[in-house]
Amino acid sequence: MIPKIDYVVPMVFPDDRLWQQDLNRALGYRENHTNEVRYRSWGTEELLVRCIRKNMPWVRDIIILLARPSQLQPWMNSLPGIRIVFHSQFMPKEVLPTFNSRAIEMYLHRIDGLSERFLYGNDDMFPLAPMQEDDFFRDGLPCLHWKMKTYNPSKAFHIACMNGLNFVAAEFDKHYESEWIHIGHNVVPMIKSTCEMFWESYPKKMQASVTAFRLPRNYNQYIYSWWQILSGQYVDYKPSRGYISTGKDINEIREAIQNASGLLCINDNNEVNDIEQIAATIRNEIRKRL
Repeated sequence: MIPKIDYVVPMVFPDDRLWQQDLNRALGYRENHTNEVRYRSWGTEELLVRCIRKNMPWVRDIIILLARPSQLQPWMNSLPGIRIVFHSQFMPKEVLPTFNSRAIEMYLHRIDGLSERFLYGNDDMFPLAPMQEDDFFRDGLPCLHWKMKTYNPSKAFHIACMNGLNFVAAEFDKHYESEWIHIGHNVVPMIKSTCEMFWESYPKKMQASVTAFRLPRNYNQYIYSWWQILSGQYVDYKPSRGYISTGKDINEIREAIQNASGLLCINDNNEVNDIEQIAATIRNEIRKRL
């Protein structure tokens, strides 16, 4: 019997005024600060769900994580296989509201009815061609491919990753300083019982890492993958995947979508000159793949 596999994806819709009020209240600001790259929507969320349904038909539920009911979108009622879960349904009330995806990732295992093996991806990661279960799980183990990457202490992401990696590595009498285990920014296969094990073993450390906004002390979902790698409980396999930044030339973005043979991460960038044109191009090219 093939195990059930869910696909978990957090989404944010920054035009929601109630969500804006929550964010600005948490920031202590009166003016609107919701146009940051981290919260920006390219209008591709529905297309992402359609891509998953078309190219990963073996996925059981597409679990969309939302901050609050006001984030609900009309299209969510029209597509099959979607399950909406609000932050309050799996995260402790004392850590809410949160605007930090790293905090959300620490509690994924608490999603009611979540499959033991599941996929976690951001809303910029599109399966644009057919993919199979064994692209992500083989013999019950997650498929992970990694390489050592030079540590750059001036990059906030590197700091958080190094902190998280050494948190895990201590369990194996290891410590990293100049390099860290880089898995890549894409859809990650995860094991629910591994997540549960971390909370059972390190409840205080895990809880202390959770904050409303990103800080260097945060852990992220990679801690679970690092544990799988360092414990040898993984399969070294890399499915077809690509990466393109929205800061690239529009023709490069178009070609990346047209030529994608599997997963493609279309990562947002601070340096985007014509957001509307690029967003329209991305949506049109994804629609052609559907």
